[in-house]
Parts: sequence; structure tokens; C-alpha cells
Amino acid sequence: MKIKQPTISISDVGAVGTWAVVLGVSLYFITRLGDAIQANAPWIVGLFILYIGCFFLITRDNAFSQKRGVIEGLILLKIVIVFALVFTAPFEFYSILSIIWVSVLPHFFSLKKSIVIMLLVVLSWFTVFAWVWDKPSVYIQGLLFLTFHFFAIMMSHQTQMAEMASEESQRLNKELQATQQLLAEASRQSERTRIARDLHDLLGHHLTALIINLQVATHLTEGEAKQKVEQCHSLAKLLLSDVREAVSALRENDTLDFHVMIDLLAKNTPQLKVHSEIDAQIQLEDLSLAKSLLSIIQESITNSLRHSGADNFWIKLIQSKNQLNLTLRDNGKTKSNLREGNGIRGMRERVSQFDGQFDLQQSEKGLTITIAVPLQPHGEKVHDN
Repeated sequence: MKIKQPTISISDVGAVGTWAVVLGVSLYFITRLGDAIQANAPWIVGLFILYIGCFFLITRDNAFSQKRGVIEGLILLKIVIVFALVFTAPFEFYSILSIIWVSVLPHFFSLKKSIVIMLLVVLSWFTVFAWVWDKPSVYIQGLLFLTFHFFAIMMSHQTQMAEMASEESQRLNKELQATQQLLAEASRQSERTRIARDLHDLLGHHLTALIINLQVATHLTEGEAKQKVEQCHSLAKLLLSDVREAVSALRENDTLDFHVMIDLLAKNTPQLKVHSEIDAQIQLEDLSLAKSLLSIIQESITNSLRHSGADNFWIKLIQSKNQLNLTLRDNGKTKSNLREGNGIRGMRERVSQFDGQFDLQQSEKGLTITIAVPLQPHGEKVHDN
């Protein structure tokens, strides 16, 4: 997992401030030591600058942070710099830099692995320091610094867990909002269907019976009465036609507004810019299909956030004849030997329920998921009686 920080954060201020204090104190004490140590001052400044440069490359979203191997190389280079400082001056407090270094580990390794690495590094660093400067008593200070390292790892881990919980909460909240919108649309759809059915079954049948009776009445009357009956007959036929048009209009509008639901899912997605292209002619009537498509889109966005390191995500939904086509694409990096997990298998299962086709393709530009789902002809036609 990358640490993406687009602006200067409090942790940046703390890290840079600590780095600057350690550098300043180091240069101050160097002036009080012998010429041999003072000659190392340019090397010390250079190593400090290289160290802080690695810190910002690791904690920023840039071309270097897109590759796991590069990140691990920068992490290794940072600790090598700390070890190199052992040979420049006899300062135990250089180990403070490894505290900054160790606080980054939980973002890229498991907690257990981070603790193991921390133990090995602290033990090795003070062993090398004791050997270079002949200070066997340094292990007491090493034990104290070990507690600081452990505290830094635990605090970093807790912060990471809190950030992940916050992101998951935001994701679930957006999914809930989309589901609420879906249910609201389904409720309106159900009400329109009920009104259309009642108009057709009750008013339509009664008007048809009235028209038939008026038609019979035209044959049983004469003169001015017959003219009035014929006028009523014409008005009844016109009213029946208006009722049928109203029912047809209700049936034709009996679709789900998918644009709003996708916008709710894509809105304010952390660390990911979502681009959506939704066909304005989408006619989606099936509530279960809409819910499955929303779940697929949400799962794909979550996978891009957690596994690919993408910063852009594209959603394209179009309808051609009686088929719905959904394309989901990101610009992240995936392993060449990508194995399908529960998320992708779940997508396949949802698509197969509607006799659809699911295709997944990898490339250097990112991961692309293409889904095609057949649709039933829209609506039920209202037949004349």
C-alpha cells in the first residue's frame, strides 16, 4: 500500500523537523571534535539530504511509487544511509533516523514482518556502532531506542488501520446511498406500474363497456337524442384513447435512473478520480440487474484502490439494441500472473445470473473489465380491448 499525500501533512512536518534537528545537532557536535571527524561533514550533509529525498519519494504518489520493487529499493537505501552514518561520527542519536524509517514499514509490510525487520535493524545498527567506535556499553541505549522504534511501528500501524477503516466506512456509506437510491427508484417504479395497471384494468374496462352501450344506443334512438348519444360515444372513445396513452406513458417511464446511482458510488472516492460515461438512453427495468451492476462497479473500484495503485478509474455504460455493455478500466499496475480472487469470481457469478459475458484483460495501461448483458424488450404493451 502506498502512502499518497498530495499536500504537506503533520507527519511530514514531524519527520522533516526531526531530520533537521538531528542534522543541526550533529553539525554542532562535529565542530567540537577532531579534524578527522570534521572532514566528514560534507559526507554527513550529503547522506542526510539523500535520506530526506528518499523519504519524500516513498511517501508521495509519483512515477517511482508506482512500482513495488522501486519502493522496496528506496526503503533499503534509507536504512543503508543510516548505517553509513555510523562510520562518519560517534553519535548514537543517529538511530533516531531509523525511527522515522521504521514508521513507514507498516504501510508496505505486515505488522509482524515490520517488527521482525525493526528488531534486526536496531540490533545490527548498535552492534556495528559498538564495533566501529569501541563502545560496548551502547547496548543499554540500544534497548531504550528499541522501545522508541516499537512505539513508532505501533502508532504507524494504528494510524494505517484508522485510515483503512475510514476509507471502508466511506465506501460502505456510498454503497448504502446508491442502494437507497435504487430502492427509491424501485418504489417509484412499482407505484407507476400499479397506477398504470389500475387505469388499464378498471377505467379502461368501464370505458370500453360504456362505448359498447353507447354504440347500441345509437341504433335505438332517433333525431336529436341520437345525435347526443353519438357525441357521447365519440367522447367516450376519445377518453379511452387518452387513458391508453397515459398508461403507455407510465409504462415507458418505468425504468431506473442509473446515472444518479453511479454518481453516488463515484463521488469523493479517496485517492481515485472516477470518470463516468453513461448512455443517456439507458432503459433499465430489472431491479436485481441494477443492484448486481452497482455491486460489480463498487467491487472493481475497491480492487483498484487496494491492489493496483491506480489514481484514475473509468466507467462506461452504453445500451445497444437489447444489450447492456459495461466497461470498467483503471490505470493501475497488476501482477503479470494475476489470480482471480473472491471479488472477481463474485463479478463473474453476478453476470452469469443474467446470461451475460464477462471478460478481464491486463495490459501495461491497467486492468479492463468488459461486461455484456442481454436485455428483455422494454416494457409491456397495453393491448386494446
